[in-house]
Amino acid sequence: MKLVRKVEKKVLSIDGKIKIISPLKIDFISEIFLCTFNDIKSVIRVDFDLPNWLQNQRSSELYILNFLKDKRQDQNVLYYDLDSGILIREFHEGKKILDDEIRKKENLISLGDEIKKVHEIETENFALNDFKSVVENYRLILKNKIKNDHYLDQGFKIFDSLSYENEFKIFSHNDLTLGNILWNKKCFFIDWEYASMNSPYFDLASIISSYNLNDKEIVHLLGGYNKNNCLDIEKLRNWTKFTYFLDYIWKICLIETTKYDEKTLNISFLKKNLSTFK
Repeated sequence: MKLVRKVEKKVLSIDGKIKIISPLKIDFISEIFLCTFNDIKSVIRVDFDLPNWLQNQRSSELYILNFLKDKRQDQNVLYYDLDSGILIREFHEGKKILDDEIRKKENLISLGDEIKKVHEIETENFALNDFKSVVENYRLILKNKIKNDHYLDQGFKIFDSLSYENEFKIFSHNDLTLGNILWNKKCFFIDWEYASMNSPYFDLASIISSYNLNDKEIVHLLGGYNKNNCLDIEKLRNWTKFTYFLDYIWKICLIETTKYDEKTLNISFLKKNLSTFK
C-alpha cells in the first residue's frame, strides 16, 4: 500500500482519470503498476531518477512505440511523459511462461516464430539506433574501469570479435529476458525501450541465455525461427556468450552512474558465473 500511495502522488498531474490498483514489478530503474486510465485497464511504469544514458534510451522509446503501433497490435500507448518518467499502455492479458512450459517443443517453436515476425518488421526509411552505438556508449561510460576489470575487458573483446560491422541488420527487440515475454495462446513481447537495428543472432542468444536452453531445445527454437536451419551455430554460441557479459556491463554502468553498489546488484554472483567462460 505504501508503494501505491507513493505513485498516486506522482501521477496527480496526469491529464486523465487514473486509479492505481496494485504493483506488478519493481526493478532497478522503475516501478510498474496495474491501473485503470480513463476506464481502460492499463499498466503504468514510473521511472526512478535516471542517469543520462538511460534517459537517452527512454527518449527513443516513444519513437519506437509509435513506429510499432501499426506493425503490432500489442503496443497501444495511452500516455507518455518523458520528463516525469511515466508511461501508460493498455493492459494485455498474458502470463509469464514457467521454465518447464517454455521447454516444451511446441512452445519453443512458437517462440522462435514470434521472434522471426519481429525481425521481419520492415523499417523502411525509419531512422533507428544501431546496437553498436549502444555498446560503444557503455564502453565510453566505463573507459576508466575496463583495463582494471577482467570481465569488462573480456566482454568488450567478445563483442569486438563478433565482426558486427559485417552482420546483416534487422529490427531487434534487444531485451528478450524472462520478464518481457508473456503468453496468451502465443508469445508476445513487452518493454521495447532497448529495440534497435541489430544482428538477428542477438534476440535468439538472449532467449538461450535467459532460459539456459540445452542443445535439443535450441534446435526447436531455431526450427521455429528458420525452418531451413541456415543459421551459423558457432556465431550463435558467441553471441550467447556475449549476452552474459552484457548483463555485467550494463550493471556496472548502473553502479558507475547511480547510487547502486555491487552488493545490491549481486555482482559477485555475476562474476562467479562469468568465471566459467574461458
